[in-house]
Amino acid sequence: MARVFKLTIRGKTYTVEVGDLSTSPVAVVVDGRTIAVELERLRAPANTAPAPSAVSTPAAPAATSPRPGPSSTAAPGAVGAPMPGKILTIYVKAGDPVTAGQELLTLEAMKMEQIIRASGPGKVREVKVAPGQNVTLGQVLVELEPA
Repeated sequence: MARVFKLTIRGKTYTVEVGDLSTSPVAVVVDGRTIAVELERLRAPANTAPAPSAVSTPAAPAATSPRPGPSSTAAPGAVGAPMPGKILTIYVKAGDPVTAGQELLTLEAMKMEQIIRASGPGKVREVKVAPGQNVTLGQVLVELEPA
């Protein structure tokens, strides 16, 4: 579930939408511009709640990330979009067996390519997107059946 904030910095107000904090990187939309950020949990001082500190990581291209694609909470085996973007390439089709870490599709976001991978072994139940399609944060891209 995305959270929306109004932030004022040096007199300028920004609308900020923070995506699912359980994924990495987290999609953060600032006035319509999507930014992928890594969160670093800091030890909180006594009597305060822990607060994540956002650190942008443009030097680490998502396309080479070995992390599996995030799963949507919509259904078991559903692989969701980690951020808004455009589908470039789909590597699997319904019925294909997949292994943990196998490439499922490539998503372009912020002029960077991010490979979405299977989180575990299984079989492709359904591919819910097509090349060239724009997707939103958390939208189900592929449904997998566990092995």
